Amino acid sequence: MSEFPNEFDAVLGNSAPPMMGSVVLGGIEGIRQRLRSDRIDQRIAALHQIQHTPAGLDLLVQALNDSAIAVQKVAYRLLQPYPELLENYPHYRLFECLAALKGHNAGITAIATATQHLRYFDRPVAISASRDGLIQVWDVAAEEVMFSIPAYTFVYTISIDTEADIFTVQGAKRQIKSWSLKNGQEIDPTEIKLRQIASVARNGDRYLISGSQNTVKIWDLQAGREVCLLQGHQSLVTAVAVNEDQSLIASGSEDRTVRIWGIPD
Repeated sequence: MSEFPNEFDAVLGNSAPPMMGSVVLGGIEGIRQRLRSDRIDQRIAALHQIQHTPAGLDLLVQALNDSAIAVQKVAYRLLQPYPELLENYPHYRLFECLAALKGHNAGITAIATATQHLRYFDRPVAISASRDGLIQVWDVAAEEVMFSIPAYTFVYTISIDTEADIFTVQGAKRQIKSWSLKNGQEIDPTEIKLRQIASVARNGDRYLISGSQNTVKIWDLQAGREVCLLQGHQSLVTAVAVNEDQSLIASGSEDRTVRIWGIPD
């Protein structure tokens, strides 16, 4: 008798169970199976194996509704090259506090932030005004004050003109002044449109961002519901702002801090 199996013989392979995390099914069906796992790490690993085919992209979009924020975050990052697939996803639910900027000696009255198209900076900046009489310009990444300017009055609103690298503030009796972001030199006021309420920011026609006691609330106006609640301030939130590409939110509070919120790397 031959020691080798014939063509139609049944062959018993290795009877040991597969190692945890090993691939049991291949291809798209195997990925679908792992996405149904109770383990978050298994679902995340499956996302990284998805090919960017129509079927694969559909699985990534479905993962945006996963019960675990960690899984949603991975799916969101993998879909970054396809912004049209993220249009309906409320990305603010992934936001966390990226930095707590401390330097003011009193509560914050107004705030603004920008990340793109600045001529003199390749990193995010934030500008805050406080009842301590100072306007401070922050390097967000370094969590440091680049320079401070004495406030000429109580500041209600701040706006940044990214094309000209200047910022404009409005104070009591509608007094308006502008400064250069490059060196803090005062310049002629710009015609930039200023927000009237520092503690509320509108993001297009869909999202409303507002201070609510010691939290920041994001509302989906189209769906008529709260998207998320950002917690971390220790006192009343008095100012909020969103940057031009909606990747950062800045908030100021009576706790004397400026907090920067976004999706961590």
